[in-house]
Amino acid sequence: MLFHLSTHGPVTRVQLAATVLGRPLVGVSAYRLGPLLIDTGLPWTRRRLVAWAQDTGVERVVLTHHHEDHVGAAAQLSALGLPVAAPALALERLARGPRVPLYRHLVWGRPAPFRAEPLGERVDVFDYSFRVIPTPGHAFDHVCLYDDDRGWLFGGDLYVHERVKFLRRVEDLALHLDSLRRIAALEPKLLFCAHAGVIPDAAAALRRKIAFWENLAGRAQDLAANGWSLRPITRELLGREGLFTWLSRGDFAKVNLVRALLLVPGAPGR
Repeated sequence: MLFHLSTHGPVTRVQLAATVLGRPLVGVSAYRLGPLLIDTGLPWTRRRLVAWAQDTGVERVVLTHHHEDHVGAAAQLSALGLPVAAPALALERLARGPRVPLYRHLVWGRPAPFRAEPLGERVDVFDYSFRVIPTPGHAFDHVCLYDDDRGWLFGGDLYVHERVKFLRRVEDLALHLDSLRRIAALEPKLLFCAHAGVIPDAAAALRRKIAFWENLAGRAQDLAANGWSLRPITRELLGREGLFTWLSRGDFAKVNLVRALLLVPGAPGR
């Protein structure tokens, strides 16, 4: 198991991952700001995270969305009496336990069901005041936390990486692009991302991600206009599919991204 702490001013980043033969699988980060914990990592690391949270005085939890790598220890923290708040759209799914495909179960595990409180419009801790901003696309219930005074953004999975080349079938790329544009327009200065870590000049990073997808959309649509079909376009632009595409039976695939990019209106070059 990977459990690594790093400090960034008053914020502690907790990097978490399951390991196989000592090598970490796909990891994720939770963040602590004083008594507030933002996301709780994956189920496979829940015991270590819960022990650390108790030792460091975590008093409440906020979740950015319902995915298992963000809510993995939430049920156990809730059972200890800590209030856990989640987006209103996530509450029913968390109460019955999110359905987790086999490939994601192997990497992250399956979280236990629990009852969360509905997340309000703001999250306050010390003299920080974060707006809760709905940012659907990656997940229907996804939210970000943004402090207007400091330009700090706890982004969950809004960013992940500048050059994301895979998409799950249920993701809505058009909504995700809209969310990215809305948040970039706020000119955030510092991004605390669940996968990419702590990113300075956050607005520029978000715009580079938007540009990567928009440029891919323009190229894909040009090829389609010249008679290319979906899978040849995917191989031309992104190469062959990876191991996870096979393991997920196509749920996590480059072809899903290209299929969505072909529908992006107003892409460059069109």
